[in-house]
Amino acid sequence: MTTSLILSTRNTKPSRNVVLVAIDWQKRGDGKTSLGIASIAATLKAAGIRYQLVEGTISDPDFCLEDMQSRIQRALDEMGPNTLLGFGVFVWNDEAVCDLLSKLSLHEGSRIVLGGPQVSYMPAGGLEPAYPQAHWFVRGAGENAMLRLAQAVPLAQCGVHSAGQPDLALQSELPLSGLPSPFVQGVVQMASEMRWETQRGCTFKCGFCQHRDPDGRQPTRMFDLDRLAAEAQLFADHGVKRISILDPIFHTNNEHAIAVLNLLKQSGVTAQIALQCRFEMLTGSFLDALDGLNVTLEFGLQTTSSSVSKLIQRHNNMPKVEEKLALVKQRGIDFEVSLIYGLPTQTLDSFKASVEWCKRQQVPRVMAWPLMLLRGTPLYDQKAQYGLQESVGKTIPIVIASNSFTEAEYKVMANIAEAL
Repeated sequence: MTTSLILSTRNTKPSRNVVLVAIDWQKRGDGKTSLGIASIAATLKAAGIRYQLVEGTISDPDFCLEDMQSRIQRALDEMGPNTLLGFGVFVWNDEAVCDLLSKLSLHEGSRIVLGGPQVSYMPAGGLEPAYPQAHWFVRGAGENAMLRLAQAVPLAQCGVHSAGQPDLALQSELPLSGLPSPFVQGVVQMASEMRWETQRGCTFKCGFCQHRDPDGRQPTRMFDLDRLAAEAQLFADHGVKRISILDPIFHTNNEHAIAVLNLLKQSGVTAQIALQCRFEMLTGSFLDALDGLNVTLEFGLQTTSSSVSKLIQRHNNMPKVEEKLALVKQRGIDFEVSLIYGLPTQTLDSFKASVEWCKRQQVPRVMAWPLMLLRGTPLYDQKAQYGLQESVGKTIPIVIASNSFTEAEYKVMANIAEAL
């Protein structure tokens, strides 16, 4: 089981203590600590705020909610009155968080603060009914909001929603320049596999994806290269074996992407580096910059169907895709392609066509994932329009039937995906 407790040094200035809880979902090759909660912890640590970080991995077969509850309660008891208890709420841990909130005992003056996508994308008026035990809600970036709450800054200046007050759906702002690094601050312990980010946000608006600011401001923001260079040097010094870069599209900004690749080489990083990319945006200079690094390019193609891709706002220019794919293969660059099954208007035949296209193109690894309907995305709001039916009893609900495919056909698609 992956569950840990990290304690910071004591703050010398009057402030609230903080208990941060991360209930994460990890895939193969992921690092241990959630970067979102770790970035908040690094911000608190840099400001001298006393905090504890309690972590658990809900995708671990040995994950135990009762154990998580006891660890959080112990941290609350150690921190005492007036403590802030912060959770990042995601689709995979929503039910677990609600269960914990109903069972934990707070000391006098303590407050529950919720953030994460499930909060950021909740429409105004929906937060209190969904999370009746919570006191404050952070939409958007959590670093500065949590720091200000810990420093007892007036709520009006924190960009948060207070339970029981009119919900203005405010978004917490966060310039990335000068943001403390969770790696440099020692919040994230070095391991053989690490997650990393060089930017936040995405310029695209795919109908199934939460990689967007809810209010549309600053869709993509880059971390400064000095911070990234310091982090890359840590990866090299500790002999990290795999780095999964979480940027929605790593090379959105070609110049920034090349600069990051160059500093990885300059730092002596030898890890396998996984980059999420888009075929149509590949440039010769970007592909040249990959030389000397052990990289895997991950392309989220999702579907080859023109009508389906337009409907989900993820239009693929297939002639351009094939042209760029040929360049990748010519250079001998490792890559993989991922598809989604369960998309609106998708049929069993159109999914099979996407798989067959990958085989014709000799894609070395193809992965297919079921559609998840994430709060705040267009497809989440279009369930009825396309007859999208979700699974029941799963940690992460997935679409298992729609107006264009039956549950039996979904099972065939799932079997095809499993065999890839």
